[in-house]
Amino acid sequence: MLVLHPALYEIIVRARDWRLLDEVAKELGVQAESLMRYVEEGRAKGVLQVEKKVVEVYELTEEGRRRAAEGLPEYNFLKSATCDGGRCVVSLSHPEAGVALANLAKLGVRPRGGVVELDEETYRKILSAVEEKQRYLSALEGAPRDVLQEFARRRIVRRVERTHIYVKAAVPPESVRPAEVKTAITSEDIATGRWRTYLLKPFDLGVEPPEYPAPVPHFFNEFLDYVREVMIGLGFEEVRGPVLEVEFWNFDALFQAQDHPAREVHDTFYVRWEGPIEAPPEHLLEAVGRVHEEKWRYKWSREKALNPVLRTQTTAVTIRALAERGDGEYKVFTIGRVFRPEKLDPKHSMEFHQLDGIVVGPGLTFKHLLGQLEQIAKALGMTRVKFRPAYFPFTSPSVEVYAEHPKLGWVEFGGAGIFRPEVTEPLGVRKSRVLAWGWGLDRIAMILLGIDDIRDLFTKDPDKLKEYYARWINYRKTTGASGKAYTL
Repeated sequence: MLVLHPALYEIIVRARDWRLLDEVAKELGVQAESLMRYVEEGRAKGVLQVEKKVVEVYELTEEGRRRAAEGLPEYNFLKSATCDGGRCVVSLSHPEAGVALANLAKLGVRPRGGVVELDEETYRKILSAVEEKQRYLSALEGAPRDVLQEFARRRIVRRVERTHIYVKAAVPPESVRPAEVKTAITSEDIATGRWRTYLLKPFDLGVEPPEYPAPVPHFFNEFLDYVREVMIGLGFEEVRGPVLEVEFWNFDALFQAQDHPAREVHDTFYVRWEGPIEAPPEHLLEAVGRVHEEKWRYKWSREKALNPVLRTQTTAVTIRALAERGDGEYKVFTIGRVFRPEKLDPKHSMEFHQLDGIVVGPGLTFKHLLGQLEQIAKALGMTRVKFRPAYFPFTSPSVEVYAEHPKLGWVEFGGAGIFRPEVTEPLGVRKSRVLAWGWGLDRIAMILLGIDDIRDLFTKDPDKLKEYYARWINYRKTTGASGKAYTL
């Protein structure tokens, strides 16, 4: 008779036919993960058959769990309505009005004069649709695919692949028996012979110890996810790009001369890289090089344009999207890390996060740009914002964007402008104008949460993490999307 660990024995007893391991674990009152070592042991000993099937499921994110408990922005917004005489009115002073309206726009909801006013029948119909969407957060398995896809775009749910493990006994349960597991034996065990009935458990010193759990969810990660939700709610599509970039996309395609000071080693991290590099299309290399030589009047170097660097700006991602899509009407954004050889101090870091966006369409003007920037600022809850004229090699006209920090005063957190023809035309964009901006999300988080040292965004101090998470929760409750931005 074969002697087995009690856990493996219990699996064999319960799996005379094919069983889902999760079901077996539930019967035993343990997590399925805790049985995996015994499943592998049983397979190695030939006493257990194992099959794995990969299935696609949706699960709530941290933000999704919060929205399931507290309500979607559009649900909370509509529920605040007052109805009288067949009309229902919702005030735009609601804390989540900005995000809510962006998500309700597809249902025909439009503000007018500081309020949203609907006849009661229309209001009830729209509220019913939103309530149904809210209920799906509690039962994702019953949600239609289009609702799940919307939730995924809003980072409320994520699509994951789950591996389901099925087990079946390969031997009759009567042919095995459980044995007491011991990690050490005593002299008495040896003298009495009891050690022969034990199952000795070996030590595996290569197993990593479990990580100490964080005291709270990380406030900065949640802030970045919230910015994504705001941008998607405002009708933008997210795009992504590589961190290891070539100078072409980081500088040349942005009409930044190859002898520009920002391309020196004191402002850019150059990388020694022996691996493959994805070269830009040949026609773009030729078009961009021709514009550089014509406008800047120097000999443009293809070799330098293909040098690998750590991207210094996420505009490298949006300029890729512009080159791929060309003319048309669309809005895209990206959020990612960028790297610059800065001296670490309370306002500067060598590594930080940027929000980059472009709006493409015919007839766009500088006024449209300022309006778009103001709309995003309002949605994020920034109450004091101003613009100052600026110069950037790739935009004209251009502005710097400032917001008021409670302790540090006015802090620059981004730049914006309209892409110059020298940028757009080599990429094949001739009928559209392109509004562009790049914002430092680390500084925006400092402004909104009252943090006066950028290094604290990555603190490991449990007390600071709790304090900043409390500020984040308070910000979401009291500010949310209710801030009113304006230009000075």
